[in-house]
Formats: sequence, C-alpha cells, structure tokens
Amino acid sequence: MKKIFSFLFLAALSASAFAETDDKYHWYYDKVEANPTGKGLVYASEEGTDPTEADFQASVEKQFVVYSLSSTSLFVWAKPAAGYQFAGWFPDYDVSMASLLSASESTAISVSTMSESEDDIVEGYGFEPDATYYGVFTKVKVQYVPGQENVGSIDIDKVANDLGDNITITATPSDETIKFDYWTDSKGNKITANPFTATVSDMETYTAHFSGESIITIDFGKAGSKFVAFSSNVGATLGAGIKAYRVAPVVKAFYDDDYHYIEFDESENAWGYWDNVYDDDWNIVSSNFVRYTGQVPEFTSSYKLEEFGYSYYAGDAAILTGEGELSIVLNGDDTPSGFNNYLVPTADGPVDIASLPATDGDSNAMTYYLFNGRDFVKATSGTVPQGQCYLALDATQYPLPDTIAVAPAKVKGDIDGDGKITVADITKLIEIYNQGK
Repeated sequence: MKKIFSFLFLAALSASAFAETDDKYHWYYDKVEANPTGKGLVYASEEGTDPTEADFQASVEKQFVVYSLSSTSLFVWAKPAAGYQFAGWFPDYDVSMASLLSASESTAISVSTMSESEDDIVEGYGFEPDATYYGVFTKVKVQYVPGQENVGSIDIDKVANDLGDNITITATPSDETIKFDYWTDSKGNKITANPFTATVSDMETYTAHFSGESIITIDFGKAGSKFVAFSSNVGATLGAGIKAYRVAPVVKAFYDDDYHYIEFDESENAWGYWDNVYDDDWNIVSSNFVRYTGQVPEFTSSYKLEEFGYSYYAGDAAILTGEGELSIVLNGDDTPSGFNNYLVPTADGPVDIASLPATDGDSNAMTYYLFNGRDFVKATSGTVPQGQCYLALDATQYPLPDTIAVAPAKVKGDIDGDGKITVADITKLIEIYNQGK
C-alpha cells in the first residue's frame, strides 16, 4: 500500500509542476501497427533498449513527455511471422516505396510535437495520436545494393503482397549519368526486364543494380574474406555494411584530476600545461607553464587503427571491408578531410615506392608498407596502383615488424579471448604492432 501511495504522490507532483512552470514541455502520442494483420508483430519505445519476445504486439501506443524539445525519436522494432519478411516502416498517409521511412527492422523514427504548453500536456492525453507508423510485412520486396540508395528509385506496385498477387517492380535512374543494369533474386539470378512483372509464389527479394561513372561496386565475399585499399580525390558515400579504417596517430596527452589537458612540451622538456591569463578581448596577457609531477600514462604506440563512418572525404585513404556486394558512390566534393592519416592515397596516380623519400620533413627514417589484400608488407620497391593506398610510418618511434596483419585469417591466436577470430579483430591492429607479428 505504501508503494502505491508513493506513486500517486509522484504523479500529482508532476502534474502540479507542469501547471506552475513557464517552461515548455512537449508530449507525444504515437501508434505503431503491424500491417497486414497476422503477418508480423511490432514494438515501440521512447528508449533504445532491445525488446523481449513478449514485448511484440500487433499494435503499440506510446505517450511520453519531453522537456524543451519540439521533436524526438521513437524507437521501433519489427518481427515478421514465419514465411514473411519485413518491407519497411511507412507513415500513415501512404504505404508506397516513395514514402518508405526505413527498411531496417529496428530503427528510430523522428516524431513531431503534439503540444508545447504545460496546460495542454495535463489535459492532452487521450487525444488522437500524433501519428501512426506501419511496420509492413510481405512475401516479395525490393531493395537497393547497399550504397546505391541515392542513384535511382525502385518501386513495387503492391508493397504488402501475398501468395497469388500479381506485382510489377520498376527501377528508375536518378539522371542520365546513371544506368539501370538488372535485378537479382535471392538465388543470384539476373533479370534484365524493367519493369518486371511476376505472380507471387514464394518469399523473394529483388535487388536493383545500377551503374555509372560515380558508382564503384565491390564484391567483398564472405565476412572478413576481402579487404580493399581505397582512395579518391573526391568525396564518397560508403554503402551500408562497409567498414572503413584509417591508421591514425595516437595523441600523447591526457587530462589530470583537475581537468587540465596535459601534454609533453618539447620547449620545456616536461609534461604539463600552459596556464594563460587573458584580457577582456581574450588576448593572452601572460602565460605560465605548469609542470605535471604525477603519473604519466604509458603510451605503447604512436599508431592506432581508427574506424570512421558513412562519409569518405576527398584525398583521404582507407582500408575497406564488408560482406557481399556493396557500393561506394562518389559525390564530387573535393573538400579535403583534414584527418592525420598514415595511410597515403594514390588517388592522383600510381606511386613507385622506390622513389619515396627515406626520411620525412623532420629527418625521421620512414618505413613503407604495401597492402596485398590481407596484410601490410614492408617494401622498398613496387608500385601502388591509382585509387589505392600505402602505409608510411616513422620507424624511429617504435620497432616496426616486417608484416602487419590486417585480415583476421592472418592473425595468430585468439586476440579477444572469445574462442574465435572475427572481422572485429581488425581493430586490434595496434596490438599487432606491439607484438611484432
């Protein structure tokens, strides 16, 4: 009884707070439905925590309050019934490929505010939903090669279809520089007809393949089986499923207990920070170096493997990996990345390793590595083709091995201690440096 009383008291206190404050709150009342009925289940939450099996329902309503925001995210999940697959999330006004919100079974949907005043919040619950979102299930669906989502449009005239339905699928290039090549079914069969008409007889997925000068499509094969060196003098969008890595410098700095940013200052030959005094215009009036006398962390290497995301910037270089056929779409943006990357691009033309300087601008001895699709191998000769990259490391920093393994198949031993070697072990490149493998 005591717990019930505490809950009621909290609810009354919350309502009172809404009525007395001038700050704005925003409330949401959203509905998520599985469509058609019986072909799958859905779940929704204002938080991103994965649901349990028991959480999935045919229809879910969510209402919640957010302070000082006009929009937020509703997290949604879909679970197809046996013999059906998920086609995507669609808004209430139209269930067509043109209105597809997301093809991912679990995603976040942006929802808009229903009300901005505290009085409306208290009175508003029970109004019509702000929006209804449909998780649509089907027998046959269409999809892009990952990465080609913006080079054309694809359509199926009946998104939610079932056995015996007649369907027509169509692919349309975005402009004259793009060409539609063919569809592939789940068995890899090619279909060149466009539009393509069929009668639904089983569960099937048709993938649209486009081509053009701006589209680079790579077949990575099975997970972890192929790594590709890549560089370009213009920006690119990496297809979903591609992981991209650069070799970046390790910043030898840290924060002390008082949140001072501690670095090694060569002019002072000591670890510490500069304590600056500023005038009203933020000009430095005086500067005093404060030595750090505490424990300095151990920096075991000058290099680290760094994963980066969806966008590739001009003039950068990367090692790519993925699974299956994935695409990179060049976007023509020549803005340089600004990233400090020890992978050197060959976007402007092939590079002869023998012609590279023996030292860098600071007279540090350089070691160069060629990428052979699996490893970086120390090299004093050889040519790196245009559009790939090589690795240039300062050999005076730490002893460098002859071979640096990248592909998991080449890693000796179970690095993670989980009993298996996976593509995730690529992120352990720095430890391979230290082990000298």
